[in-house]
Amino acid sequence: MKEFLMKFPLECRDFHRIVRSLALPVARAAVISGELLPLRALSAERVYKLAGMVALFFGLDEDDVSALADMDTYEQWVEYVYRGPAGEGRTSFVFSTSGSMGHPTLHAFTPQELEEEAQTLAALFPDCKRVVSVTPVHHIFGFAFSVMLPRILGIPVLDRPPLPSEDFFLTLQPGDLIPAFPVFWKSVLGMYSGPRVPPMPPDIHGVSSGAPCPPEIIEGLLAARPGGKHPLCADMAEIYGATEFGAVGIRRNRREDYTLLPHWRRVSLPVEEKEEKWGICREHGKPLPLPDNLVWRDERRFNPGRRKDKAVQVAGITVFPEQVAALMRGHPQVADCAVRLMRPDEGTRLKAFVVPCPEVVAATRLMNELKRLTTDRLEPAARPKSIRFGERLPRTLAGKAADWNIG
Repeated sequence: MKEFLMKFPLECRDFHRIVRSLALPVARAAVISGELLPLRALSAERVYKLAGMVALFFGLDEDDVSALADMDTYEQWVEYVYRGPAGEGRTSFVFSTSGSMGHPTLHAFTPQELEEEAQTLAALFPDCKRVVSVTPVHHIFGFAFSVMLPRILGIPVLDRPPLPSEDFFLTLQPGDLIPAFPVFWKSVLGMYSGPRVPPMPPDIHGVSSGAPCPPEIIEGLLAARPGGKHPLCADMAEIYGATEFGAVGIRRNRREDYTLLPHWRRVSLPVEEKEEKWGICREHGKPLPLPDNLVWRDERRFNPGRRKDKAVQVAGITVFPEQVAALMRGHPQVADCAVRLMRPDEGTRLKAFVVPCPEVVAATRLMNELKRLTTDRLEPAARPKSIRFGERLPRTLAGKAADWNIG
């Protein structure tokens, strides 16, 4: 076998957490349950699908998929990927984008790259005593903060559900680091206003990634609470990154720019990259364009602009409004459609404006058919929460696309 190059190798329990994280979307016992259905309770098709997901993440091949599919328990899967072909010869881990529109992309990271990122993060959070993980550890953000970081710092990690409950606050201890997404922080902030929630321990460190966190949420998390309660968080760091790169930049004050993490540097992109002058690269790596148009203040400081692919983030999931609109335009009774992200005062989901064909007389029936279409064809994050009908798409006086109220 090849020498395993990680200075801080993962343990068997880390592999168990990763396999469990991969399995939950496919084999969850109930909608809000954290329990997994036994492999024997799944159909052969679901077992093979899940085996493929596990094999893909750990860089295994088709023969390994078949071997996993023939096993009876998740524990056997963990042993196989930990001690078997993937073992000390592992050369990469493969992370997938959300694929909310059915087109996920895969991105492989070497152990050295993952360790380099985690070493950077460890230097940024040296005083945290424990990681409270609420993010899937098979996603790059969860893997970096909830698998690699605790290994390097030598601190424990506590796995909690991705949606907070009242007992979430009882599990917290001074010095906890909580890496999460904006939708989680919004839920925590709302719950902490309730009368039955206990005071928050001091020195809780928050991290938000996956999408821009609204300023009012960050301000609420850092504000002193009435009745002698501590602020929810002693500090809040925002991470800018992507599945293709991992963590790229950080800021600890929402009024400041992001700063490139030390293992990245700004570089000029080749001439053929017409959309962006600057990209980033690792030491001895090739220049890489970012998915957003960044506004650079200098070689280390930047602010993200609009995504080049016009994607938006919904509950930490990347979705493409134009692809959703194209799906709805495909209905024979839809003349035109526009889809965009709700304004902050409206919510955090997508909204759609539909222009029915002139012959449509039963608007309620068309509405039901569109809801059924989006439910059948789209992942939950990509389904418009509001659908409004009108005679023409909203436009400004200059003829440009305009926003609309959800009504």
